[in-house]
Parts: sequence; C-alpha cells; structure tokens
Amino acid sequence: MTTIHLYLASTDHHSTNITATTPAAWVVILRYADHQKALNDGGYGHTETSLTLSALTAALATLKRHDLPVHIHTTTEQVAAIISEQRYLSWRQNNWDVPEADQPDLPQWQTLIPIIEEFPNLTITYHPADDPAMTTATTTLTAVMTKL
Repeated sequence: MTTIHLYLASTDHHSTNITATTPAAWVVILRYADHQKALNDGGYGHTETSLTLSALTAALATLKRHDLPVHIHTTTEQVAAIISEQRYLSWRQNNWDVPEADQPDLPQWQTLIPIIEEFPNLTITYHPADDPAMTTATTTLTAVMTKL
C-alpha cells in the first residue's frame, strides 16, 4: 500500500520577538506515488507552531483518501511530539482546560485533532530543517518568504 507523505516546513522564529510585522510562512509538499503537490501560505505575526498547525489542517483537509497511510515529516519538533505522544487526548479528556501559557494555540489544536483522527494510519516524524529529506520543503519555504 502506497503511503502519502507530507513534508512540512514553517518559519522558525525561535530567536526573534514576533510582532505583527514579522513575516511568516508555511509550505507542505504532498507526495503520493509519482504525484506531487505544493501548498503554502504566508502572512505576518505567526509563531512556528501556529504556522505548522495551519499547514497540517490545510494539507490533511485536501486529502481525499483516509484509508491510506499518511506520514507527516515536519521541522517543528513540538508539534511532532504532541501528535506522536497523543498529548491532545488528555487536553480533550480535561474538557480542553489547558492554561493559555501551556498551549497558546489551543483553538487550532481543537480544529486539527478531529481531522487527524480521520486518518487511522497517521505517523509524524520530526526532521531538522537541514535534513536532506526536507530539502524541497525548506527550499520552497525560502521562495515563499522572499515574496512576503
């Protein structure tokens, strides 16, 4: 069975104070068999996590087949950990009572979780931005950022 691969890169602002004028973007390269499609969006004032959640929501929503394995490759370590460890289950179990300081992107997670659960065979892997597996996504992200 062929796996759908999503290669996701988003702007990393770890060393920058994010303001309303800070440029930010995300890119997802979708690959299935010999088909490839790119999705991207950009704007200002978004964190890396927020960008990644937006990218995942958009990419998974475009997939028509939910019966195939989906492997997400991301440069956002925190999102990969939360999804792979299913930390969001305890958030939902606690009626989404999560302090804002612990999870400022909770509304995005609440949108994404039901979509993730539509894919019974979904895995996620963190890759550093310089990992060769992420070259197409990071190169495309650089091109999108130059247009902002």
